[in-house]
Amino acid sequence: MNQYVIFYDAERAELFESDIKALLPVESCEFVAYDGQRLDDYQPDSPVLFWLSDDALYQLLPLASKQGWTIGFIPHPEMNRIHRSFSIPKNPAEAVEDILSVEAPVSADLMYCNHHLVLNSVMLGNPDMMKPAALVDESVWCKLKNLLLLVFSLKKMCLLPYKMVTAKETVVNTAALGISVVYRPSASEFTKRVVGETEQDEATLNAVILAPRSMSEVLHFLLTKVLPKRVVSKGVLAGYLGHIKTESISLSGSGQLDFSIDGQYFNAEKVDVVVEPDALQILSSHLPEKISHKDLKESVRVARLPKGEAVKALANRPFPLIHHADQEEIKEVFLTLRENAQASESYKVLMVLATLLATVGLFANSAPVIIGAMILAPLMAPIISLSMGVLRQNVDLVTESAKTLGVGILLALFFGTLLTVITPLSSVNHEISARLSPTLLDLGVAIISGIAAAYANARSEVAKSLAGVAIAVALVPPLAVSSIGIGWWDWPVFWGAFLLFMTNLAGIVLAAAATFLVLGFSPFQLAKKGLLLSLAFVAMVSIPLVFAFSSLVQEQQVASALKDFQMEGIVLKDVKIRSGEPMLVSAKLVSDHSLRDAQIEAVKREIETRLGTEIQLEAITAVVK
Repeated sequence: MNQYVIFYDAERAELFESDIKALLPVESCEFVAYDGQRLDDYQPDSPVLFWLSDDALYQLLPLASKQGWTIGFIPHPEMNRIHRSFSIPKNPAEAVEDILSVEAPVSADLMYCNHHLVLNSVMLGNPDMMKPAALVDESVWCKLKNLLLLVFSLKKMCLLPYKMVTAKETVVNTAALGISVVYRPSASEFTKRVVGETEQDEATLNAVILAPRSMSEVLHFLLTKVLPKRVVSKGVLAGYLGHIKTESISLSGSGQLDFSIDGQYFNAEKVDVVVEPDALQILSSHLPEKISHKDLKESVRVARLPKGEAVKALANRPFPLIHHADQEEIKEVFLTLRENAQASESYKVLMVLATLLATVGLFANSAPVIIGAMILAPLMAPIISLSMGVLRQNVDLVTESAKTLGVGILLALFFGTLLTVITPLSSVNHEISARLSPTLLDLGVAIISGIAAAYANARSEVAKSLAGVAIAVALVPPLAVSSIGIGWWDWPVFWGAFLLFMTNLAGIVLAAAATFLVLGFSPFQLAKKGLLLSLAFVAMVSIPLVFAFSSLVQEQQVASALKDFQMEGIVLKDVKIRSGEPMLVSAKLVSDHSLRDAQIEAVKREIETRLGTEIQLEAITAVVK
């Protein structure tokens, strides 16, 4: 009786004779040259070893499963998918040694799609999108070529509606750009990057659903999952990805489905993928350990994929530049903003504490203390709620958020003024003066911060960035400086700081409303009036900012013109400019001797010559010996 039956590739018989046969116990082997002949009635009494290509094994593995053969694999030049699926050593001698040393075979599962054997993956959806996903382990040039093709076809891409039914009758209705189904996540580099590697095998399939809702999410997918050379999955799925682990899955759509099995294209109304447990008995010590069939658990992670009305809104439509909110998201964000618009007890307490902290920090000229007050302040919440109310013309939300905002402003001014009155300090330091002359640059900061705040409220996954937004836009410190101006009865201090606060308020409301509009939280016709009102308010606030910015530019030009000024051994340092008629130039005149009035007058005339305008010089002389 022969110990093994060897099926080898008849077309490569010479290579088999020269390189493989000598590795086997020839005297106890039966050799069969396989060239595609039917073997339905073949009943071997010994384990069958295959030295064949993938194409041949697509035919033989279902037969081996049906008839209960014990099998082993010897690496063949065209045995690529089998090698990856069954963890076969690349070296033939090592593979043969492993087979001969195994005392008992181990069971392995097979996956089928519409009765076709699957060795790698089943892919559904847009082939231009899924091809780069399938080739993530190819060379950089291969990736770039496919990505360029993808970029040119982006405008034609769209999500398609799918209905998925799992082995435990869980029904998932969603829209997706592509779906990849594999047995073991590591069988595909793409699924491995999304799901992660598993140490044990299970009689389950893994379906990864790709459902980006915008071009920006497509770009994020390519940059984070496709282009990098190495990606380690952290178990957290991006909002445009889903993962289903189950024993079988049935997929259908609105019509015929285009799909591929290991790169071969098919078309059908329904795609059924099923895992046949313990289908093969394999002589190998390299296969992962298997989890018992009774311990299998189904996992469906699709909570953030399109569902309900969003499927109808997204399916068969071109991608927007950024993701537009669906009705579920609008409802969720709107409820959150309505809650944020309330003048709760915690809001009032935090407002008072933030103002007191900011006022103390201003008197102490301490930036870290002021930053702490910025983080503590709750003013951003009602302002963002106000922007949504303005955008959607919601009178209740506008009224409630404006009332809450007004309460916060009054509390800040009252307690800040009270602290100022009882504090025996009355000089304008650096931190106070920095908030007295807002310019268009401050409006720019407010607009950018408003965009960030609205985006963070609309996208829960980036809400942790709100603290940074609060620091950037600084709402409470200007109010605290305004209260200091009231306490000192100093109108310029009050007005300059309050103008900065109004600048921030106007910029945030306009930018946040525009951001919510772009994200799809309101139709343009409804939002038009609110945006025009916000724009008018910003334009009104911008008038003094334009003059302040013009003065800032003029001061910078003067400072640049007087840089490196020297005249008869006199050096100009610490130049400061204040606008007015005439312009005031304050500077330190450094020399190695005491300066006479005539020399200072000569310096003044030289400065006027350089600037081309009359000035008033405020000079401090310093003698360096």
